Amino acid sequence: MSKSRKAIYIVVEPKKIGLLADFTRTEILRLLSKDPLTETQLSKKLGITKAAVGYHLHLLLEVELIHIDRVYPEKHGILQKFYTPMADMFIVDPDRIPKNVERFFLQEQIEHLRGMFSVFRLYHRISNVSSRFFEKLAIAMLIQLKIVGKKHSEDLASGDAESLKVKIYAEALANLTKQKEWDMLFQGSFPIT
Repeated sequence: MSKSRKAIYIVVEPKKIGLLADFTRTEILRLLSKDPLTETQLSKKLGITKAAVGYHLHLLLEVELIHIDRVYPEKHGILQKFYTPMADMFIVDPDRIPKNVERFFLQEQIEHLRGMFSVFRLYHRISNVSSRFFEKLAIAMLIQLKIVGKKHSEDLASGDAESLKVKIYAEALANLTKQKEWDMLFQGSFPIT
């Protein structure tokens, strides 16, 4: 990591949020948060063509979600550009999500919540959970992620993006359980419908 980067970036611009509503681009950002990589390296890791990776990198560069970390000349004079993200974690502002990509971000949160609730159910902390409940909780989680993200928005990246994401999600979930609407979530008597 040649340049200091932020741990968290709150994305408020609708165009940037729209670009993050894409699996390939979010996976590129995840991979780059581990190590600066070239277009060729990303192509191999993602299993897609260099041209496709180049397209996504161009879009991410254009809105300054990534930057060129360094340029390294190879034996034959070809310059290899190594890319890195502007932050280890990107949190979208739920109030700024364009309607046409809102479902992407809700589904992403539902997937995270499904994993969490699988563990809770394994330890008999909850019973059945309805789809309507997950939708409502996904929106609440997006709001809490923004609140927690703002609290850490000046932190510098530590180099371990996955640990950071777990920390932020844990704080957001802890905040949710303190709210009246969700405080019985772990009491075993909460009607999860």
